[in-house]
Amino acid sequence: MDRPMEISSTAIVSPRARLADNVVIGPFCIIEDEVEIGAGTRLDSHVIIKQYTKLGEGNHCYPGVVLGNDPEDKNFNGARSYLKIGHRNIFREYSSASRGTPPESATVIGDANYIMIGVHIAHNCRLGNDTVVCNNCSLAGYVELEDGAFLSGGVVVHQFSKIGHLAMIGGNTRVNLDVPPYLLASDFNVAARGLNVLGLKRAGFRPATIRQLKKAYQILYRSKLGLQEALERIEREIPIPEARHLVEFIRRSARGICRDFRSKSGRAGVSAFEEQSAIQE
Repeated sequence: MDRPMEISSTAIVSPRARLADNVVIGPFCIIEDEVEIGAGTRLDSHVIIKQYTKLGEGNHCYPGVVLGNDPEDKNFNGARSYLKIGHRNIFREYSSASRGTPPESATVIGDANYIMIGVHIAHNCRLGNDTVVCNNCSLAGYVELEDGAFLSGGVVVHQFSKIGHLAMIGGNTRVNLDVPPYLLASDFNVAARGLNVLGLKRAGFRPATIRQLKKAYQILYRSKLGLQEALERIEREIPIPEARHLVEFIRRSARGICRDFRSKSGRAGVSAFEEQSAIQE
């Protein structure tokens, strides 16, 4: 085991944990067996890292964070499973992430994610890179967030739901269907409310690309085409990588994707999305 730069005298660190150089372990932390912590990672006070958890380099865990606990799942039988965390992630106070439920499975969190106070990431979730999950969000089992997804405060995500690249979810939303990439979505039961234009601009998308994605949104949600017809039209008329990703995400969706908010209020919307959502409800 490489010697870390600093371990508090009140911390408990298993001799079977593997710590790289320049790791800082604060007061009253507990590091269990079979834990790996990469170089430059900092744990503030009262952080608990449970067995079979791996953190990459440059992560920062604020006070009270718990990583790698047993999954909150009645099907868990105590078999070995994992939590795998990449580099440069921030876990704010009292956030938590569980290991996988099936034997040898894993919960996976990528790089440069910002996980705020009180967030829970359940078993077998998969987070990409550069996501933001705001205060008191709860992600149920097998949830997936693609790169750059943004969840505002109090969002709850149903198990197996997927949120696409650079999609933004408004506060206190219940995500019970998949949210396609690049969308802005909100309401009690999640509904599409347009394109996440500000997020796309911040991510460096060119104006021409944003215009094309706006056109794709119109085809999906306002053209009154059936779902497959809408996707085929996007493929024909908008031959850019971002539109291809949008189409592929929707075709892979097992739960069905969120409908446009107008279809819920009796105004224009794509009937195919209403039918798809009704199947899930």
